[in-house]
Amino acid sequence: MDKFKAAYMAIGVSMFLVIFKVSIGILTNSISIISDAMHSSMDVIASTLTLIAMKLAKTPEDKCHNYGHGKYEDLAAATQSILIFIVSVTIITQAASRIINQNLITDTLPGIFVMLVSITLHSVTVFIMLKSAKKEGSIALRANALHLLSDVITSIGVIVGLIIINFTGLKIIDPIAAIVVALIIIKTGYDIGKESIAQLLDKSLSTEETKLIGEIIEKHSPPVLEYHHLRTRRVGQAKQVDFHLIFPTSYSLLEAHNISNSIELDIHQNIPAVRTTIHLEPESHYHPYKY
Repeated sequence: MDKFKAAYMAIGVSMFLVIFKVSIGILTNSISIISDAMHSSMDVIASTLTLIAMKLAKTPEDKCHNYGHGKYEDLAAATQSILIFIVSVTIITQAASRIINQNLITDTLPGIFVMLVSITLHSVTVFIMLKSAKKEGSIALRANALHLLSDVITSIGVIVGLIIINFTGLKIIDPIAAIVVALIIIKTGYDIGKESIAQLLDKSLSTEETKLIGEIIEKHSPPVLEYHHLRTRRVGQAKQVDFHLIFPTSYSLLEAHNISNSIELDIHQNIPAVRTTIHLEPESHYHPYKY
């Protein structure tokens, strides 16, 4: 399944679960189920943002955006993290109010059923989305999948709380479970936000990828005497790599260009979705760049 179909599926599943959870939450007066429904409502918004971002990211390069529009995906992921935080604070506030006012759950069995349905549907959706995100290198789809994965985790927490209430009669566990759910959601939002902001700030590629690029360059030495000024970053799904190569002064431009083409091909074969820019320098004119 491609990433767009996966995003549409996530929206459909989340919309169904919002209606289902709200209905059961109101019926049983369960704040933990209602809080989980609020989380699912954010899933609808997050999945819609992801879909829009992925479509915008596919917009071709233009004279104002020479590197394309890939960062829309990172922006969508960062927005998701903010939404997650807002929902979490709302859940904690509502749960605290229930504890203070003793407005507690009335029935647990319908809630247990709806949580089992939620866990099953979200688990399947997360598996498909993570598979698509890995295949196509989409940070927005991966962030959305992790958001839904937090739903699976929180639903498990809610169902455990409902089972305990069913056997012990301790109804205060319901709002306490909601607060625990909110704290887990905050952690998920933090992880999503941290990664997306790092990409927006042009964080370098992984240590493994950077090391691999260096090893590929060194395989062509000689004639390459040295390389320097290696820089990497991600622009949406694409990876941007640029560096300087130093050749013997006696080497012709054509010879140096052929070697750099060979290096570029090796990098492309080992690192998917990469763009390279190589600056050629003769040994006699080498000078380090200073900032």
